Amino acid sequence: MSAPVLDAARELSGFDAATVDTGSGVLVVGTEGVGVRTLVYAVRELAPDLDTYIRDVDARTRPGVALVVVDPSSSVGDEELQLVERVRATVGTVALVCSKIDAFWEWPRVVRDHRKTLDPFGTKPLFGVSAAAALGGAVEESGVDALVDWIREALEAPAPVRVERARLAAGAGAVEHLLIDTDTGAEASGSQDELMNARRRLLSSRDRGRADRLAAVRAGLTRARAQSSAELASRVRGLAALAAGDAPDNGAEHRSWLSHRWDDLADGIRRDADERIDEVAATALVGLDPEPSPPERWAHTPLPADGPGDRRRRGGAEDALLVVIGASTGLGIGRLVVAPMASVQTLQWISMPLTLLLGIGVAIWVIRVRRGALERADRTTRSTERLSVARSALDHQLGLRFAAAETRIAGQIARAHERRARRTSEQVAQIDAEIRRLRAGAANQDERLRRDRAETVYRSLLARSEQLWADGDDENDASTNEQAGTGEDGTR
Repeated sequence: MSAPVLDAARELSGFDAATVDTGSGVLVVGTEGVGVRTLVYAVRELAPDLDTYIRDVDARTRPGVALVVVDPSSSVGDEELQLVERVRATVGTVALVCSKIDAFWEWPRVVRDHRKTLDPFGTKPLFGVSAAAALGGAVEESGVDALVDWIREALEAPAPVRVERARLAAGAGAVEHLLIDTDTGAEASGSQDELMNARRRLLSSRDRGRADRLAAVRAGLTRARAQSSAELASRVRGLAALAAGDAPDNGAEHRSWLSHRWDDLADGIRRDADERIDEVAATALVGLDPEPSPPERWAHTPLPADGPGDRRRRGGAEDALLVVIGASTGLGIGRLVVAPMASVQTLQWISMPLTLLLGIGVAIWVIRVRRGALERADRTTRSTERLSVARSALDHQLGLRFAAAETRIAGQIARAHERRARRTSEQVAQIDAEIRRLRAGAANQDERLRRDRAETVYRSLLARSEQLWADGDDENDASTNEQAGTGEDGTR
């Protein structure tokens, strides 16, 4: 009997496996979306005599076997591990079932990873099934028939055997918890050499990468600053050329047009500069703890309203010369047009007034054309000067922006490395304390003795459980052979 080894397991783990009982039902559990209901339908289709139910909702009998369903499409975690622990502590006899193997070709690799989490000691039976294939008629390829055979084998054993199997499995699960906990403690303490190596690694990596990050920030922001300045100069030249050719001639409309175009240009330069700063920061701060910082606002940089080119043009010798040129040009054209009339005697009296009128008209036209050209040239010069002043102001803001970004990013790097240094100092202090404890001879000998005892009890539990299952297999084989050798009249 297994009572002595179960008592030993209870003394070690505190879990009384003698409270575990068994029945004849089949309990199927799993998280949402793994195909629990589909598997229940497939088992009921193949074995309608089995009392198979989902969780404890429609349970009619106490479960004698529990199936924990997982699938290859998702990872397993604490929720699935808690399911396995709960059914093993209450039902005892538990099997892991991987469903949907028809839809995932790499399911064996995924299930191996699942088993490392849910069954690290590899003591539970594992089945790969396709409930959809079983319901579709492909029973032999679905794997559900092998699962049903194992369920029948587990439930057809005598009641005392089933109870002992369940209690042994539950006790083994409690001892496995104890072994995992002691393994974690042993790994945490380690030997003195391992602790010294860990201490050296921590100290060597405490300030590693700080200088490289700062150099990368400085180089990246310098490059981004040069790119932004070059882009600003190029766009301002393009806007000046556009203002000289396509801008409205009216003074008020020209100023409004130029102001709106400048605002769009400045917004684009600022946006590109912020994106370049963010790229440099993301590269330099990778792997460090993020520090949320509110976005900084840009100062408004309008075009200068009263620049040196905005003064009204003064009249003087240039205007007088323009009048003289216009008058002489007008009189010359007038005489050229009226000259043929001088040969006609009746028209000689009108030639002089007509010459004067034509000369005056042409002179006015020439003066207006020349004056318009001078005004356009003056407006272009004033626009260029205003754009130059605004470009200098925006370029100065770019310099301040990149300098502030370098200070901010360098501060984040410094604070992150300070936090890392503090954490490293705490870890080094813990390692030093552990080293001192080991050197003082205060090794955890009681924990090692407890683990050795737990391993011995665990091996005894597994040996007794394997013996019970082997005896059940032998009885089934003998029964099969007896039926095969018996005739219709009951003789051999």
